Amino acid sequence: MAMNAFKNILIAIGAYYLSWWLVYPLGVGYRKIIGRVIYEGNFGYAVVMPVVTNLPLALVAFGAGLVVVLFVESKWPLSWALLPAAVYFYYAFTGHHWVNPPTSIDRISQTVDALVPAVACIGGGLVANHKRKNSVGVITS
Repeated sequence: MAMNAFKNILIAIGAYYLSWWLVYPLGVGYRKIIGRVIYEGNFGYAVVMPVVTNLPLALVAFGAGLVVVLFVESKWPLSWALLPAAVYFYYAFTGHHWVNPPTSIDRISQTVDALVPAVACIGGGLVANHKRKNSVGVITS
């Protein structure tokens, strides 16, 4: 049991680590496409901009959640997708250096920035969990 847990932790953290090797090449091309887009207003700055700029990370996080659920050995494989999702969420809050004290709009933007990859990772886990249940022959209600 402990060996399975250790292996599952390695799979989850490994998927997170390898996702960053994919997101940088995707991000370079994607930034060239969206580099000159201007987001006006509080909603555009706080919600739309983090979603649009984090699209490559969200795609890779979706894949990481999918891989984790497909490869772990557990009764509840979806719960293991929460580990990389939590790591995505945590590290999105670190490394911000504000010139001026952040406003509430800045904090909302930072929170949406953290939620995008975490929710995408859980979404990938949900898709893989659904596929895994249907391939085993378990009847879902």
